[in-house]
Amino acid sequence: MSKSSKSRALSVSLTSPASAPQIAETKNTPDCSAVEGIGDFACMQWTGWFRGEPGGASANTVLKAVRGNESLDLRIVDAPPITPDFPVPDGDATARALAQALVEGGWGNGAELHVPAAPPVGPQTETDSPVCALVSADALKQAFGATTQPQVLPGEGNCRYLFGALGTPGPDSLKFAIELHQGGASALSRVLPPDGQSIEGVGDKAILVIRSDPGGPKALRPPSDVPVTYMSLMVARGQNMAIFVAEILISPAGPTEEQVKEQLITLVKGINF
Repeated sequence: MSKSSKSRALSVSLTSPASAPQIAETKNTPDCSAVEGIGDFACMQWTGWFRGEPGGASANTVLKAVRGNESLDLRIVDAPPITPDFPVPDGDATARALAQALVEGGWGNGAELHVPAAPPVGPQTETDSPVCALVSADALKQAFGATTQPQVLPGEGNCRYLFGALGTPGPDSLKFAIELHQGGASALSRVLPPDGQSIEGVGDKAILVIRSDPGGPKALRPPSDVPVTYMSLMVARGQNMAIFVAEILISPAGPTEEQVKEQLITLVKGINF
């Protein structure tokens, strides 16, 4: 079972009855700190980032527990704070809330509840991601005319750049993302999407799709009267494929959609992967 709200998702997984190997696997969860007062066994695990660490893609607080022949995984996943409206996750507070919820759900064993403290910061996400190395923050700023320094959010196969004025139309409303798919070039051999257009001179083959949505919470941005424009440029080079996505509020007083499109194409032409 899972439930999400804004930038937070709650997930519950109960295995009943659990096999002996499943029970043993839960009890041997790596980097898991013991929790007292819950079931026959319980431990807390933190992954991603929290307490202000800016480098990860999500913050995960996970409570693992065993009671008799039942195994439970209860976790909260927080997305990065897109705007000041989304608070930075607190690993301690989230862990206490999960543990108390489990006790109130009948998993207490009668002993006093004791929840270990979260580490001061979550484990760092890899900052030298090869995907992030495909384009520098300075090159992005120059390409789109932004003035703020972006926050860089690296992942295993992707990299995102968030600039500093997501609700204000203009180049600083830019959210830029790169996905790299090793061996994925064949995906571009399919039929052209109805709203797609072939782009010459970029890689071996390139398809651009442009769409728009109303501004505001749907796009995880501060409210704005200007629609969010999505430009997704899929490029095949050799056996690999990369997807470059520019999500921006195009200012009525700034570059037009066509000019932003050319900015994206010119940038991507110079990116080798």
